[in-house]
Amino acid sequence: GELVTVVCAVNAAGNATPPMLIFPRVKFKDCFMIGAPPGAKGTSTRTGWMNEDTWAEFLDHLIQHTNCTPDRPMLLILDNLKAHISLKAVEIAKSNGIVLLTLPPHTSHHMQPLDVTVYGPFKTQYSRALDGWMRSNPGKTVSIYQIAGLVNEAFMSAVTPRNITSGFRSTGIFPYNREIFPNEAFAPSMVSDRPNPELQPATADDLDGPSPADDPPADEPPAADNSLADANPSTAHGPHGCASPADSDVPCVSSQPGYVSPREILPLPKCPPRTQTKRKRVKTAILTDTPEKQAIEKAYKERQKKLAGKKQKNSKEKGKPKKKATKKKIIVSSSEESDVPVLIDNVSDEESSEDESSDPGNTDLSVGDFVIVNFATKHRSIRYIGMVKKVEDDEILAQFLRRIQGNTKEWERPTFAIKENDVAHVPKSDVVKKLPQPKRPGGTTRREELFIFPCNLQGWNV
Repeated sequence: GELVTVVCAVNAAGNATPPMLIFPRVKFKDCFMIGAPPGAKGTSTRTGWMNEDTWAEFLDHLIQHTNCTPDRPMLLILDNLKAHISLKAVEIAKSNGIVLLTLPPHTSHHMQPLDVTVYGPFKTQYSRALDGWMRSNPGKTVSIYQIAGLVNEAFMSAVTPRNITSGFRSTGIFPYNREIFPNEAFAPSMVSDRPNPELQPATADDLDGPSPADDPPADEPPAADNSLADANPSTAHGPHGCASPADSDVPCVSSQPGYVSPREILPLPKCPPRTQTKRKRVKTAILTDTPEKQAIEKAYKERQKKLAGKKQKNSKEKGKPKKKATKKKIIVSSSEESDVPVLIDNVSDEESSEDESSDPGNTDLSVGDFVIVNFATKHRSIRYIGMVKKVEDDEILAQFLRRIQGNTKEWERPTFAIKENDVAHVPKSDVVKKLPQPKRPGGTTRREELFIFPCNLQGWNV
């Protein structure tokens, strides 16, 4: 299968804008949108995922269908996808009256209306439409040209006012309800709960605990401290007036005689201390606010400055002498199965010239040797690996091999197989290198026909 991204936008009144489809193609074709929902927009990226450019296209599409302006602003709630947080998108949104509000990380499954009540039915209806198409077209495979029509069937059935309004209601966005999530919803976070640094004692006196003068009288109960429960919903008090594990490590004591808390027998597991990572932490934010926009603009300028530095460094390396400059070698496959060039980096001219001139390869040849043979064409010179079948005075009879693709380190362990009926007489002067005997992996009949050369063919245009 291939990934096609469908981007939707809905509002609390139950309306939906026509979707945008992102196809996994370098160039978009209008025929991809045959049967698409009315007013839908189509575009493409190399992978089919959304990027900064397609997100900006979607904002333009949204502005066209909503007619939002700075005088008629619109609040757009979205997740923290990296493509959403781009300077280009923020500038488009701010100039057209769109307020970009990002959700807290790891909460879209509870707080994003599309994820909660729309996309689930949409995927179900799409699967049904897909099954129906395959039953109506037995023996055929769904291609990229049928995707838009299937999306149209699912979109009309799933993106309905009932599902949309239910999503806004169940997430507490509209009607607004800050108590929509019960305390049990935060239970999974108990495993990773840690003390809030802002609430921890900062001085040595505080570490020693309160003074005796601060202790309450024996006949008065201690005052309740709900500051931690207010700061984090996952620390709310549990049944029987006992604090949850996030509040304290003190065992829960019940008024019932003989009661033993399960936490005393088997405490809840806790995550180990966090390790420092290079991943940037994100948070909920209004991206179109001036401080957030300035931070995005600053990060964008730093990224552009870094890219400019890399380009300048590469241009300086190109101006150095050829012996020290690195270049990219294009390794051309001799296989009929694939004519795609393989890119090899970090091969210097000095290393390449040494490899090519170190061994002439056309001396002391015998039957069964493997050699690199040079074939000069009108526009370029290509080299093939051949197995010597017969040695004559000035020429050899060689059976040529084809390269096997698929190995990620194929030029560290180059693998070849015999190319049937590819035998030719070549002059010894065209033999440029004699190779060491290859290894045979064995195991199956097919693997017995493979040859793995214990040498690096980097720098040879094989």
